[in-house]
Amino acid sequence: MVHIVISSRRRTIDGAAVRATVASLLGVAVLAGCSAPTSAPPSTPPPPPAATTSPAASTYSPELCAAAAQFQTAANAIVQLDATKVGSEGVKAALQDLADAGRALVTAAKGQFGPQIPALEQALASLQGTIAGISDQASLSAKLGALAASVAEVEAAAKPIIDSVRMGCTGIPPVETPPPS
Repeated sequence: MVHIVISSRRRTIDGAAVRATVASLLGVAVLAGCSAPTSAPPSTPPPPPAATTSPAASTYSPELCAAAAQFQTAANAIVQLDATKVGSEGVKAALQDLADAGRALVTAAKGQFGPQIPALEQALASLQGTIAGISDQASLSAKLGALAASVAEVEAAAKPIIDSVRMGCTGIPPVETPPPS
């Protein structure tokens, strides 16, 4: 049993409820980090269409396009993660996949997204530290807030890169939203 303090009262919940909460929190964190704002207008008008060339498809390397697709796939996997089925090791593996995909994105994007790279590297280092602190179900339960914050930080740092690359590369999966609870 895991004890959680809520509003100065102690509540006991079972491991399945904790795992479901982990999946929900991670899904919300990923959604918050990847979803585009719906009410804010674009800050700059889009450039006029080029008369003789295709959209930005030629401006990004195949490596950057592949890294962006890998990152979005890893982020979507966290949204769809069922922690009740995969347990703490499965959650760790999904978070590690996101961290690995983030590092690949950093490597591929350095040439074109230099100013955004330090924030992503810092967020990935924080996520790696959080992953290292998960040893079992109890530590996973204790670190729900830190996990959600770390994932959200990585997603927010990667968002400008992914959004830009998405416009110029084919094959980047759309952002998935958490299933309704």
